[in-house]
Amino acid sequence: MKKPILIIIILAISTQLYSQVTVKSINPVPMANTIEINDITTPSAMGGDEVLWSEDFADETTPNVTTEDIAGYGGWHWGINSPGGQWSENTGIIQSETPDNGFMIMEADFYNTSPQNGVADGEVGENPINATFTIGPIDLSESETEELVLQFYSDYRICCYYPNNDNNDLNVYISTDGGVTFSDVDYIEGNIYEVNVQTQTFSQIPLGDFAPNVSDVYFKFEWVGTHYYWMIDDLSIIQRPPYDLKMQSAWLTMEDPTNIEYYSIPETQMPDEMLIGAEVYNYGYNDDMNVTLNGSIVSTSYGASIDYEIVQSDSTAYIETDYFDISMLSAGTYEFTAEILSSGDEVTPEDNNYTREFVISENIYSIDGLYDIEEWIGTGWPGGDDTADGVRYANYFDFKQSTTLSSISILLDTDSHPTSLGTFQTEAGGEIIAYVCDTTGIFDPLVETLEPEFGGAIWTSDFYLVSDSDVANSMVVIDVPELDLDPNAYYIVVEFYSNGLTSDILIRDDTSVPQPWWASLVFYPTDQTWYSNPNAASIHLGLDGFENSLSDNTLSGIECFPNPAKDYVQITTDEMLSGKSNIRLFNILGENIEHYEFENFGRSIDLDISYLNSGSYILELENKNQISRHKLIVE
Repeated sequence: MKKPILIIIILAISTQLYSQVTVKSINPVPMANTIEINDITTPSAMGGDEVLWSEDFADETTPNVTTEDIAGYGGWHWGINSPGGQWSENTGIIQSETPDNGFMIMEADFYNTSPQNGVADGEVGENPINATFTIGPIDLSESETEELVLQFYSDYRICCYYPNNDNNDLNVYISTDGGVTFSDVDYIEGNIYEVNVQTQTFSQIPLGDFAPNVSDVYFKFEWVGTHYYWMIDDLSIIQRPPYDLKMQSAWLTMEDPTNIEYYSIPETQMPDEMLIGAEVYNYGYNDDMNVTLNGSIVSTSYGASIDYEIVQSDSTAYIETDYFDISMLSAGTYEFTAEILSSGDEVTPEDNNYTREFVISENIYSIDGLYDIEEWIGTGWPGGDDTADGVRYANYFDFKQSTTLSSISILLDTDSHPTSLGTFQTEAGGEIIAYVCDTTGIFDPLVETLEPEFGGAIWTSDFYLVSDSDVANSMVVIDVPELDLDPNAYYIVVEFYSNGLTSDILIRDDTSVPQPWWASLVFYPTDQTWYSNPNAASIHLGLDGFENSLSDNTLSGIECFPNPAKDYVQITTDEMLSGKSNIRLFNILGENIEHYEFENFGRSIDLDISYLNSGSYILELENKNQISRHKLIVE
């Protein structure tokens, strides 16, 4: 079952990959870029329209707010701008109902960035930030029941360990005696967050017996950690419903390796059975008896249902169907859906569903590919000089049948990214080495660092020089000389060299689906240590002869306009093209999604692309065995 990853961890794997894992804490240094952004639900999702109290922080003079800087390094304040600091400056403001009129913000990253608090220029501050803001009094004496809910918009990202404390904390407290004493209200998101993960939610906290018709209620919000931020806006209190389930996440996974969610699986490597699971939270004040999970592959007869005895009030349940047969599914793009059914009459059944796309491909294997949410990583970011040269990224691939590896594709991020460490953009001139590694060889089971000589490498590429053509196509393809792979688990590793940050290499990082810690890893050369990257670096495999190559154009004088395009693209040539011409469109996975034939191309063709989804494509024009390939952006 997929459970939240609570900390970035240093890993050591025994010879049995899943049997023993040594976990230890890392020093307080932010290690990862943004990973996941959760969907924001609608206001009053649990309680209809009856709002007992609200505060939108319309200006900085909100009279009933007090702040306390406990650690002495910086506190909460009212603001209208995005959080500052070396790791947070491009975050943006909270996506609440009323963000423009102001919100409460904790800028821990700013307080640990030079020149604040004595942090030297270029250094990562490690000052412990502990601060609160309190709001009240709030009159709840007219509430109809004691079953109330505190709700608010929240945008946070947190790291790292507060000294003398076991973990980071996002805490919410309540006082019903005029602010004299406070009790923890069990802010569930503050307990299950992922370190280094930007999370945007509409938070809802059942108050239970904490607010029994009193007139002097106070709430206190506490930050404990060293880095990043927390923004809060549009607080309100509503009546709580008796029944309200909410699907937090869902997954489609195979039995081995459990939990990894591949986006594209070659037809030859598909399992015979899979299951669908869901993380379900019960916001209702009644225990929900006999809950049903329906999981299915959309537009097919494949799926399963399972009854779950009870989801207790204020608790999370992890529910999975039995494994069901999918052996007859052929290559194609599919969706799976998970639906949870309550035993009671729900006010908001619309948040009980989850749907996601996946692909059964002919010969493309990848964890990434959904790209609903996407970030970037690479040389210089986020580690600065620590990741300038020798940084490695590794993705886990399981092969159920013997196969031949033909290519390793790396999807580049070619946008310009200004940060506090400088501006990063993929440039020609960097170099890449690729490795195919047995999983047991990545780690020494007796120590907590990578074997320096890569004892598990069964194939190593030559140095690959990133070209202008690679940058233009946003992809590097490393040909593999038909490497035969037995049924087993492997790590595909790519190692980047930027010539001291003069030729950066950035890779796309698909943050759409949280992955287990072993699915995607990052290696810092300075400390010779692997770290978990609980998302999906963009490393694709081409099997059985598929190379996905994007070589330099051999058919010259070809232009595509406009680009980016929306309804059509015009393909023009310098010279008349005689004889048969072929135009092929490939998606980002390298799959051929469209093929056009022209007996007499001439010098210009208008191609209708209005039916294509927004995204990146490769347009290939072939004439007399000469090929020209171009990256095409569809808006």
